[in-house]
Amino acid sequence: MIASEFVLGLVLRLFLQAHVSAGGFGLFSSDKVGYVGFRFASYIDDYMVLQREPAGAVIWGYGTPRATVTVTLCRDQEPIMKKGTRVKDSNTWTVVLDPMKPGGPYEVMAQQTLGRINFTLRVHDVLFGDVWLCSGQSNMKMTVSQVFNATGELSNTAAYQSVRILSVSSTQAQQELEDLAKVDLRWSKPTSKNLGHGNFTYMSAVCWLFGRFLYDTLRYPVGLLSSSWSGTPIEAWSSRRSLEACGVPRSGSMPSDLKIGPSAHSVLWNAMIHPLRNMTLKGVIWYQGESNVNFNRDLYNCTFPLLIDDWRQTFHDGSQGQTERLFPFGFVQLSSYLSGEALHDGLPQIRWHQTADFGYVPNQRMPNTFMAAAVDLCDRNSPFGSIHPRDKQTVAYRLHLGARALAYGEKLIFQGPLPQKIELLADTGLLNLTYSQPIEVQRRDDKIFEVSCCSDHQCTWLPAPMDTFSTQTLALNITSCHDTPAALRYAWTPWPCEYKQCPLYHLTSTLPAPPFIAPITNPSPGYHSRTAK
Repeated sequence: MIASEFVLGLVLRLFLQAHVSAGGFGLFSSDKVGYVGFRFASYIDDYMVLQREPAGAVIWGYGTPRATVTVTLCRDQEPIMKKGTRVKDSNTWTVVLDPMKPGGPYEVMAQQTLGRINFTLRVHDVLFGDVWLCSGQSNMKMTVSQVFNATGELSNTAAYQSVRILSVSSTQAQQELEDLAKVDLRWSKPTSKNLGHGNFTYMSAVCWLFGRFLYDTLRYPVGLLSSSWSGTPIEAWSSRRSLEACGVPRSGSMPSDLKIGPSAHSVLWNAMIHPLRNMTLKGVIWYQGESNVNFNRDLYNCTFPLLIDDWRQTFHDGSQGQTERLFPFGFVQLSSYLSGEALHDGLPQIRWHQTADFGYVPNQRMPNTFMAAAVDLCDRNSPFGSIHPRDKQTVAYRLHLGARALAYGEKLIFQGPLPQKIELLADTGLLNLTYSQPIEVQRRDDKIFEVSCCSDHQCTWLPAPMDTFSTQTLALNITSCHDTPAALRYAWTPWPCEYKQCPLYHLTSTLPAPPFIAPITNPSPGYHSRTAK
């Protein structure tokens, strides 16, 4: 009997060793992965942050089919919660922890039992807080060493040891992966080294600064995952189903000199987003769009809203309903950069399409979203090219305002002023704009507003100089339009103003008025300007 048990145990051990050699994950030390293939998912590791209440955090990993797995949450070596499950035939196991208040540290222990054989895994110094995923292209990829005041920012980590960071490796795949192939930076406490690890490598500056601003407000742990790749279009980050829903052609509609990373459909979604789907998240921030200025640009008002909706559904389903179905999704409206004539109208159009052609968020097609306008954060002398402005602090600050409003329910202003009414003042040659917020006219500008002047189905954009203004109104001089004024647009150029010198801001929040284009709906058929008379 003893001999048969020994043989059975030896066979089982050899089987399990073969299993791990086929599917093991080489990043983790012996207490994170058993040598028999029992392991946590790639991103479950020491120093991680798990999502706090009211959601339950998802813990999952790999094991031997039909084995029992017990996950124990411990505080000061005392068990405070146990959850049990069985390993599926797919070799995966999953448990959902009960909702936890923010704080820590905790230890997460997982034990696999199959017959008389037990294996135990542990991860230490685990915190509960809010988990945010940060994704996009190079402006999200820029590190703290590349931003203004880099030395000061890199030294400012001691007070933020409860803001934990993880960076996903740049990998691509033709099919959806179940788990990450590898990570560049495992869950870590912030240091000057891992925040400033070269250019466009490791941890995102926007992500880190956003999390730091959030922590200053929340005063409890924040987990930040960076998953970005420079020079990548939205098609690479989108699932095949969302691209098909928008009718995106298999090949790009135009060449783009801003598309230097992978551009094939879904390859980064497959490798860098889908493997995270089981994680319980608080929200996402996104900084991307430059590579679509000349690449399927006219579809961006479909591909971006559908990316948001598809990510939301995927993370909701993957986390067994723990991640909110309409979790908060923030993004950066693109900044200015110097470009050739071919991109002259492309950048303003992408900015507009980022809002699904509404000019603001949240809106009907993009619920529970928030936007950081960056149109005034240009950087003519950036050593990384003007397309990579160095002021990521203001970007992150504006993003965190949106998160505080949308994700945390604070009553605050998180977006600059937009006109709620455009009215043609008959026979005065003036167009009167009424804003929903108090405005600050920082300077008068004769060119940043333009009016579309139409005659016989021919329309021309002409400057509409700023005239008189009050707390919430602004009059524009449109006497240059000798025909019918049909539409108005604002900041509709790649470079509308110099650094923080756009004409219009919110009166107290220093948030710039975002670009817009809108019809003028009330000109009378017989309208003529004063000049025309």
